[in-house]
Amino acid sequence: MHHAESSCLFEVFSRAGVEQCLSEDCDDVTNLEKFEKQFSKTKEKKMPRKKLVKREVTPVIQQPLHIKYRPKTLDEVIGHDAVVKSLEAMLMKPTLPHTFLFTGESGIGKTTLARILATEFECEPNNIVEIDAAVATGVDDMRALIETIQYQGFGETPNKLYIIDECHMLSKQAWGSLLKATEEPPAHAFFVFCTTEEGKVPDTMVTRCQVFNLKPLRNDDLMDLLEHVLVHENYGTPPNILKLVARSCHGSPRQALTMLANVADCQDENEAAALLEAPMESKEIIDLCRLLVSGNLDWKTTQTTIKSLNETTNAESARIVIVNYLNACLLNAKGDRDVPRLLDLLSSFSKPCNTSDKWAGILLAIGDHLSL
Repeated sequence: MHHAESSCLFEVFSRAGVEQCLSEDCDDVTNLEKFEKQFSKTKEKKMPRKKLVKREVTPVIQQPLHIKYRPKTLDEVIGHDAVVKSLEAMLMKPTLPHTFLFTGESGIGKTTLARILATEFECEPNNIVEIDAAVATGVDDMRALIETIQYQGFGETPNKLYIIDECHMLSKQAWGSLLKATEEPPAHAFFVFCTTEEGKVPDTMVTRCQVFNLKPLRNDDLMDLLEHVLVHENYGTPPNILKLVARSCHGSPRQALTMLANVADCQDENEAAALLEAPMESKEIIDLCRLLVSGNLDWKTTQTTIKSLNETTNAESARIVIVNYLNACLLNAKGDRDVPRLLDLLSSFSKPCNTSDKWAGILLAIGDHLSL
């Protein structure tokens, strides 16, 4: 027990001293009774407890590898030499184009290049507007965007950049509303459209854009990227597993780094191969998610997608990807309008899929969403 340091410790030691005097036949023991009384009162008092102070622990948040190693300048971009060279030449000219179209498979750098352009155009972070056209598909969404174009950006420079991802999901009316704005934009406004399906972008829009088609990365470029990350992260992943990752990621650097994070501690190639069987951002699953969220999914598309997925993955893995996608949509919803529908969708896919039922759970969830 802890006692106050002022009188209490003195009282305890004084009592011990008095008892010692008695045992030694000392004469000066007249204060014994006083010490006894004070000592007994001290024992009755409840000593105050020290207040525990909680130490604030700052959590260490590990960035995903594909975010941590995302290129921030054109010099850092790998595997797209021709596109980078063309962009660099364009940026040297006195007059800059205001509308761009980046096409190519998912995860090969379209949005990354768009953000690099924002830096090149000296757009401050709060003047970069990113729109997921899989969610904001309608003419009202694009009209709301157009209303903001006339206003210059805040900060030292007035420039603003609008990145419209998966633009092929826009409705016909939405595309029509953008024609005037992209043909004669204000001097401070720039547009970058990104798509995995160039064929669905109207010709009237394509002719207004500087078009860049991004190809999947070669294995050599992917190996250079993986080895660079391996050194900086101090991973001990053997070369044969790195080669397995490079072969399995379909030319996508984002997919490659996601896969590397999953197998970084593996030493056995068979173990790594088993881990890489999970559907990490499979194009078919992501496209299915986007169609679900946008309300544009039909049963024919469902049949085609599920048949394709059945050859490469299992229903439960696909369900987890869908649930994570819906979670992200809900957490990033700009308003309340779409939240009830997204919550209904999330509820439909909340039940795990049994192996014996195969794709029945996914089909039932989609059928419930389509009100079939």
